[in-house]
Amino acid sequence: MRKTVAVRLLVDRTAGKLGRWLRILGLDVEYVATCDEAEIARIARQTARKAVTRTRGLAERLGADAILLESEHLEEQIRQIVNLVGKDACDPFSRCNVCNAELKEIEKEEAKGRVPQYVYETHDEFAVCPLCGRYYWQGTHWEHMVKRIDKILGGGKDG
Repeated sequence: MRKTVAVRLLVDRTAGKLGRWLRILGLDVEYVATCDEAEIARIARQTARKAVTRTRGLAERLGADAILLESEHLEEQIRQIVNLVGKDACDPFSRCNVCNAELKEIEKEEAKGRVPQYVYETHDEFAVCPLCGRYYWQGTHWEHMVKRIDKILGGGKDG
């Protein structure tokens, strides 16, 4: 069984796209849609999460409980977070990238009628989000994400 380091992050509106990618990497990331710094700081403290933001004022307000993103480029932001939390904290494709719940592996038969027929016929491994009900499988989109993750974590250049 893979041991992961418990990292709990809170991503604000300034880093929403980053939050989705951090979930793809398997990190526990809550998203807050507000721009109100006081509200974000309150939520971060109440939920014991480290805030990830591009807003200097919020980062200063939270001090060590915040991560101020150094770049505006998504891949550099991902590298910054992974460098801070460590690659051991990542467990790619273990969380729903929409609602953050941990995915549950299911038997192929459970996916029948819930995924496109072609997908059902050509794949053997499936997972489902127990909260929002989305189904996941390792299709071409997954392959593209794996390549992008390898490029990012391997230190490849944007482009």
